[in-house]
Amino acid sequence: MNIKKTIVLALILLLSALYLTKISIPTRAREAKTQSAFAVLNQSEIERIDLSTINAALGTFQIAHSVDEKRLDGQAAGGQSKLSGTWTIVKLIGAPLDTTELDSFVTALINLKIDGPIDEKQLSPNFSVYGLDLPALTVVVHRGKERSTEVAFGKLNSFLSKRYVKVSGRSGIFLADESSFTALNKGSNDIRSKTPLEFNVADVRQLIVRSSQGSVTLKQPAVGEWKITEPRELSASSETVGELLQTLGSLQVAEFLDGQQGDLGRYKLDTPEVQIELTFRDGLTHNNRTVSISGAQSPNVLKDEEAAVGAYFTYTGAPSVFKTESDSGKQLAKGVDDLREQRLFSLTVSDIAKVRSSSTGGAQEVEIAVNRTDWDVNGKLSDPVFVEQILEDITALKAVEFPLPESVPTHAFKTPFLILSITKKGDLKELVTLTVGAEAKGSSGPARYARLGEQGVTVLISDIEAKRIVPHEEALIAVVTPIPSLPVTKGSP
Repeated sequence: MNIKKTIVLALILLLSALYLTKISIPTRAREAKTQSAFAVLNQSEIERIDLSTINAALGTFQIAHSVDEKRLDGQAAGGQSKLSGTWTIVKLIGAPLDTTELDSFVTALINLKIDGPIDEKQLSPNFSVYGLDLPALTVVVHRGKERSTEVAFGKLNSFLSKRYVKVSGRSGIFLADESSFTALNKGSNDIRSKTPLEFNVADVRQLIVRSSQGSVTLKQPAVGEWKITEPRELSASSETVGELLQTLGSLQVAEFLDGQQGDLGRYKLDTPEVQIELTFRDGLTHNNRTVSISGAQSPNVLKDEEAAVGAYFTYTGAPSVFKTESDSGKQLAKGVDDLREQRLFSLTVSDIAKVRSSSTGGAQEVEIAVNRTDWDVNGKLSDPVFVEQILEDITALKAVEFPLPESVPTHAFKTPFLILSITKKGDLKELVTLTVGAEAKGSSGPARYARLGEQGVTVLISDIEAKRIVPHEEALIAVVTPIPSLPVTKGSP
């Protein structure tokens, strides 16, 4: 190696050593004990937290905290914060917060630890060396009048994986773990709930759905039992209504469009594809709300070239319009026939004592009756697996369409395809009769008219399902396989 290269290498090593001793590894910082950034900080004391960052995507925001006098949790066991009181984003009143993210943030703040201070002899008078002239993050905690603490995070010391920190009220410069900076370097959207409509389905007492399918009003008098009250009284499918409410409550926000409620037309929310009114039970903190949802729009169908493209929703009292990736309008646009009960029977196989089938077509009558252990078919020992299957098919039978009464032909049940008389267990021996009639053209394929009792509502069931529930003795009785006899040989006893 020539003398020139040797000199250059020596200079590089010297500069590296100076950097490490003066900035990267301050001796006192390494020897100093870790301490709390705040001498004492209980959650109940916090009135407001101000955050500002040089990251334009995160910006600046304030979180206000009002104390719940009945529950001053402060700091829970294990050093974990346990949220109490009410937390709000100051300029977004009413915006639901993500309690998990907020709790994580408050925990990180309360537990913030710093090392130092760095020996003054090793400090540079130029704060830009540490990035504290333009902090990457500033957090100010307000604890009442004239009681505030500011923590400013500067540059990252990549060798130590620590940030330079300045704490108001304390002289000198400290170091904090990069993980602490990451936990606190948040924007308002980071602590907002991405599912702002989230609620407990059991808390809903009334639901009104308006869409191109019409308007439907439903009530939940008992948890899990829904009834349609408008436009006419009908039994509702609790399963379908529950799925609709779950879909609504889990609408995921892809983008927050704050302050856009005055420009609903831009997002097709002035004439929403679906509007849903929710009435909750008394005693809840959240109010009843009306949710408006627009369907996904593509650029070629929009007249206004500057109009927004996508699916959007908002609700009464919301501080924002919300963009969502899902085409929620189509999922939530439900009419009466979508929400009414489609199951024909409100019974299970275990409720059945006997089923008798008949028809005017001359087919063999079949009687399936429960015995002590399984089932008899026309008085014969059955194959219980096949019997259970056909009974499951019968009890799970669903309507595929609900034709208007005036559209049902007079001959629909003149020559029944199948009549099932079902006797229920119990002292009353309640009888339920299903009549399956003539073929019809359903919107989803071949169907048949069906009704319960003589005065029951006429519906359409799938032709395939109608044929599946026709019992045949030979398919349901047990097949007895004879045991082959052993050959007799000479000399055998």
